[in-house]
This record gives sequence, C-alpha cells and structure tokens, in this order.
Amino acid sequence: MKLNRRQFLNITAQTGLLATLSPVLLAGTNHWPDTAEQTPTLFNLHQVFKNPVPIASVEIVRAGKELFLRVTSKDGVVGITQCNQRMENLYSMVNGMVAPFFTGKDARDLEFLVDEVYRVNSHYKYAGMPFWNCVGHVEIALWDMLGKIANQPVHQLLGKQVRAAIPVYLSSLTRETTPEQEAAELAQKLSQTGAKAIKVKVGGRMKNTPEDEKRTRLLIPQLRKTLGDSITIYADSNSSYSVAAGIETGRMLEDHGVAIFEEPCPWEDYEANRKVTAALKKLKVAGGEQDTSIFRFRDIINQRVYDVVQPDVYYNGGIIRAFRVAQLAAKAGMTIAPHSPKADPLEAPFLHLASVLPNLEGFQEYPARPDHFPSWYHPHILVKDGNLTLPPGPGLGIEYDPQLWTNARKM
Repeated sequence: MKLNRRQFLNITAQTGLLATLSPVLLAGTNHWPDTAEQTPTLFNLHQVFKNPVPIASVEIVRAGKELFLRVTSKDGVVGITQCNQRMENLYSMVNGMVAPFFTGKDARDLEFLVDEVYRVNSHYKYAGMPFWNCVGHVEIALWDMLGKIANQPVHQLLGKQVRAAIPVYLSSLTRETTPEQEAAELAQKLSQTGAKAIKVKVGGRMKNTPEDEKRTRLLIPQLRKTLGDSITIYADSNSSYSVAAGIETGRMLEDHGVAIFEEPCPWEDYEANRKVTAALKKLKVAGGEQDTSIFRFRDIINQRVYDVVQPDVYYNGGIIRAFRVAQLAAKAGMTIAPHSPKADPLEAPFLHLASVLPNLEGFQEYPARPDHFPSWYHPHILVKDGNLTLPPGPGLGIEYDPQLWTNARKM
C-alpha cells in the first residue's frame, strides 16, 4: 500500500518512528521546496544529542506577577523562558494548540516541529503574531532545555560565535517627554552606560497630529545639539506617516545625520514603506518587528521594502525562524536587527542569536529606561562600556531563584 505524506506522518507519530528519523529524512517532508531556508537541518541536533530527548511537558505558570513558560524533558531537565506581555492574552492558545503538539515529541527535531505545528490541525488558519508568539516561547524554552542537557550555552548549539559583545543603542520608549527633557535624560544615560547610540520616537504611533509633528521637528535638532555629532541617532515612527509625510520626515532626519528610520508607514503597507525606502538615500529604513511569515520576509527582502529587517525573536516564532530571516537577508546583502526592547530574561535568547549572526546591524536595542532588576533571577543583563555580553552558563544562561516557584500556579 502506498502511503501519502499525511498517512506516513500519522503512522510514524503513533509508533514512535518519527523520533528515530534523521533531520535529513525529515527535510523530505517539507512541502515548500522553493524556500530552502526552511529545511530542518540548520543546527544538526541529532549529531549533538545521540539519543532522543522526549518532551514530557509544556506549561505556562504564573509566579508572582510574571508568566513563565516551562518545558521539561522525560529525564526531568527544565527549560524556562519568561513570557512577554502579549502572553497575558494568549496562553489559552499555548494550552489548547501548541503545548499538546510538542508534548511527547523528540526535542532534537525542533526545526521540523516548529514548521509542523503550523501545519497540523489547520493551525495555519491562526497564523500571525498571536500564534507564532506562542510557538516562539515554547521553542526558546526548548533551546534552554537542550543547552542544559548538553551543558552548553545556546549559542554553541546555533553555530560559530562571531561576537562576544553586542553594541547597543539606548531605546527611548516614550513620547511623553519634551525635546529638552528627552535630550537631557538620554545624555545622562549615555554617560552612565558608555553607549554610543540612541533611538527616539517620532510621529505619534499610527498617527501624526500637529502636536506630534511639532515635537518631532524640535526633538531631532535638540538631540544633535545636546549629544553632538559622535552619537548615532535612530528614529522610530511606529507606522505614523503617509508616503509623502514619511519621505518629508525622512529627509529632515537625513539633514541631522540620523542613521536609521524605523517603520515610517503602516507596517502592513509594504508598498508604502518601499517607496519611502527608495526615496531616502542617506539613511537606512528598518522594519519587520510585527511580521511573522517567512514568505512575507522573503518578499520584503527581495523587493527592498526596508534596508534592515527586524524580526522579533518571540513574535516571529523563535530563534530558528529569526535565523532563517537572517539567512534571507544575508543572501540579499542586507543586515538584521532583531527587535528586543528588553532588559530582563527576555533579552537572553536575542543575545545568543545575535552572537552568531554575521550580518547583524551595527547597534542593537536596549531600553533607555529599564525597569528595576528584581532579585528572582540572575545575572542581570546590563550595559557595560556600551555593550551587552551573553549570560554565562548552559542554556540561555539565566538562573531563577528556586523560591520563585514555591507558589507558582499553572495557567
């Protein structure tokens, strides 16, 4: 009897044969032959781990005020990621769709599993940031678990490390300051951290009122006056402008030596952003933090919608999918700056990924005004001499206070 692909996968999943297949054979089940970046053989996990690594459980827990996603191997090794704020509205999707798929599978097949969870049970009908953010949390926790099993930091499982320190820009996440306040506060933060770059908000976030426009026009020259010419300035509009207004604002930014203009037009309007990118020659246009489709990233890159692509490591489905975007960008001679405006454990997977990407953009994101650093985890991820360094230790390198889990409850 000749089996079709679905029948084959159903039988092998039921019999456990799937766990014994090599990634090369699994690559043959990929029905996207025009996207070679998606073959699940990037990291050779079957060579690192000679025996299967069954995933015994995937769970969301609340500990204190935070949500965490934990995965546990059959042998009791636990991988953990703190959850981003989007997960407060999404954990039912983890429990109902994503966790049941990963539970019982071999973690060595992680690349294949990240693709297959999209296909099974018509999960692709939920595609977008909510679905892929759920997958990203599971994938990142599994990397943490695998690193702990191998007694290696995650970046060693990803490939050759090309940098040990990641230069940062201090990202201001507010539009509530006056130009003078913003410039003074950022000057102080630069002095404290040794950073050489900043990013500020322009426009009004998906709008641009006269008040927003006035602040932008005053802010950029004030920054240059206060900070001097040696500081690199980035500007993020959060989709505030039309094509014409985006080009006009971009040219004003060019006049003041701004290096990157992020998401000038509504993020889903690729043609509008492409027109702004094509019109501006003295700065780079960046975007992509909301995008979650490898096909859309392919088109964004091929059509030069942006000069720099910015997949979010969580929103886009994890480290593997961000790595694939980086590959597509590299082939087109473009750089990547993964979106990561965090100073807590959520920064850790980004750092491991950034350490192995040859085509990383010059500066990476770090909040100018980070929240306090609580005592329930260490090490704290801090800027020193303008750089971030990877947390030491196996997995993601984050250790949690055991007391954190004392009153944790499953969601």
